[in-house]
Amino acid sequence: MKFSPDWLRRTCRQITDAKPSAEAMNLGNWSSERFGRYLLESEQQLLAKTCSAIGGYHLMHLGVTSEQCCFQAAGQLNQFYIRPPGQVLASDVGIAVADYSDLPLPSAVVDMAVLQHALEYSSSPQAVLAETARVMSAGAHLLVFVINPYGPMGLSRGPMRLLAKRPEYQFYGLQKSRIKDWLALLNFQVIEVANGAYHMPFERLNNFDKDSMWVRGCEKIQFPWGNFYMIHAVKRVAGGIRKSNPLWKPAVSNDYRMPSEDSNVKS
Repeated sequence: MKFSPDWLRRTCRQITDAKPSAEAMNLGNWSSERFGRYLLESEQQLLAKTCSAIGGYHLMHLGVTSEQCCFQAAGQLNQFYIRPPGQVLASDVGIAVADYSDLPLPSAVVDMAVLQHALEYSSSPQAVLAETARVMSAGAHLLVFVINPYGPMGLSRGPMRLLAKRPEYQFYGLQKSRIKDWLALLNFQVIEVANGAYHMPFERLNNFDKDSMWVRGCEKIQFPWGNFYMIHAVKRVAGGIRKSNPLWKPAVSNDYRMPSEDSNVKS
């Protein structure tokens, strides 16, 4: 086999641009692995800090694990969960199955949406984000969790795809700037960008201690190369300047007054 620059370029493109398979969306094995639990628990801690100050009523969660994520800090919100088709769900009640690019919800009904790795593991991240924006009301909050392509897990994506062929490494490498551009086109204002989970994704080399000096130092300075990043955005809808309702004009011009008690008796 001849290792030409064109062959190397095509091979790298196949690794980085390959679409996630249907098996990649079925990541129930994350909860049974130490790194998977560490990653999701780190995200839960960040969610608890963010959700506690957000109001609203309906909270929608799109994820890739078959389990519910208990948002205790967002207990004031009515929480419901949607998972992709073909996933083996846990016995928890309140989990629906639907295509993320075609949600069975009317427009502008969700006050808060959490996309926990629903973008990079989908076949069309733009369609999923646009559909999520459709069902969100004006002023609703959006929390997007994405695996950092420049973090430890993101950098090991290519070798793990070739050698181990593990489904959790079959995802799109979405940069923060690209997600921000998509959100700007959908009339979202980015409020915060946070990072987390700084350990290497190798269970033999780490004990995944979330209170280690390394993790605490990275969280303090918000080191931008963690295993995931979170983007907190708010949907802004411009109302514009509207004319007054013409139905009120006749009443004002006719010097409208409340009917007296005598007129009510006569009638």
